[in-house]
Amino acid sequence: MESYQSFLDRINSFEKSEVDFGDEYFKGNPSIAQKVDKNNKFQTFYGDTIVFNLDEVTKKTLSELVESLYSIVPECFCERLVSNTFHMTLHDLSNSPVLQKIATEVFENELNVIEKAKQIHEKKIKMRSKYIFNMVNTSLVLGLYPVNEEEYTKLMELYELFNDVKQLDYPLTPHITLAYYSIDGFDIKSAKKLEHAIY
Repeated sequence: MESYQSFLDRINSFEKSEVDFGDEYFKGNPSIAQKVDKNNKFQTFYGDTIVFNLDEVTKKTLSELVESLYSIVPECFCERLVSNTFHMTLHDLSNSPVLQKIATEVFENELNVIEKAKQIHEKKIKMRSKYIFNMVNTSLVLGLYPVNEEEYTKLMELYELFNDVKQLDYPLTPHITLAYYSIDGFDIKSAKKLEHAIY
């Protein structure tokens, strides 16, 4: 398991107080096309993910933040996420735009997750928000981190529990997705307006 300090060092290396979309036309990650169609509307996307739900006050605050971003630079984003879907992902399992590719795997995951869930006793994990940052050119997200090593250990114990269901080849980066970028990307003028809005 990654140590708490190593975890902090890693997320601090890319979660910065300033967002920089560069000085050229911003073209998002091609993977956006798996979730968003040519009209910037969400399309069918299947999968299963272990998530933490958020309280209503937090959802309302995030919704107001997203509303502000969309009012300033709507051209930078695709269709808006519904506020009651805001969450923090603990562990990805399976996903695909084609159900037949993952149907069996999702069914097997569900059986394993039900067994793993029996080992969980209710826990509260204290997290703090960090910065809004660009997540691999797919979306704008709010970074989170456990407040201390004890809270980090509780989080990672849960993560490792579900990592037994499906091992991932990338480390956990706690975050809340606020908005996916427009499938068309956006120009430098819009990028600078977005950068300024985030500060």
